[in-house]
Amino acid sequence: MSQVKGQGKTLWIAIAIAAALVAVVVLAALKVRLPKPVTNDSPETTPSSVGIVRLSGDTALLQQVELYDPRPLFLPTLINNSAPNLPMRLCREPGNDFKVVPPNFIFAEYEMKIALPEPIAVPGDPVQALHTGEASNPFFAFGRLNFAYTALSPRLAYLEVVLAKSGRVVLATALKLGPDGAIPAGDWQPLEMLLAVEVAGVIGAPVVTKGSGLEEVDDFFRAFLQKQFRMGPRLPPGIYVLRIGQ
Repeated sequence: MSQVKGQGKTLWIAIAIAAALVAVVVLAALKVRLPKPVTNDSPETTPSSVGIVRLSGDTALLQQVELYDPRPLFLPTLINNSAPNLPMRLCREPGNDFKVVPPNFIFAEYEMKIALPEPIAVPGDPVQALHTGEASNPFFAFGRLNFAYTALSPRLAYLEVVLAKSGRVVLATALKLGPDGAIPAGDWQPLEMLLAVEVAGVIGAPVVTKGSGLEEVDDFFRAFLQKQFRMGPRLPPGIYVLRIGQ
């Protein structure tokens, strides 16, 4: 009986020792801090891609690279391939390239008989053969038709009246020939005049600001506008620039 009690006591002692060891291990685990793993904060580097770099600086080096490039021998490139813009009359749909040759579904057994159409009309005599290949004259009808044209009415000159304040054109008309006759003979250039108009009419005679190169022509138009054309009733009050040309 005493032996059984001694074994039970020894068992409890062993359990107590094991519990104490477990408590010590747990406390040590709570107090011990393991270092964090070192992380690399540097940005991730992407793998470099392999490609063809177009050289733009050295023209001679670029030409040498294109000369020794073997790709045009096996693949279509800009050097050995192109898509020309053909006119519509030369473009054909797929399957229509050989429509000029009629299909033949029966062939001779011992000989080949394929009749191809002539590319051009065969001339009937030597004279026609001399004109083979000559293009037709596209200007054949020029000068061979008569049209009825309406002649322009004769005019003395062309007048343009501009409002000096705003530059707006208020009157543009052709000056007809009057009883005073034509313009004095000689080469003259367009001239400009300054004219003032009030409610009662024109104030004085037009003042030439840019002459025509001939004093006779300047005097002729000053008298024409003052006596025959009568600018006063045609324009409201204001200051105007008169431009006269052929």
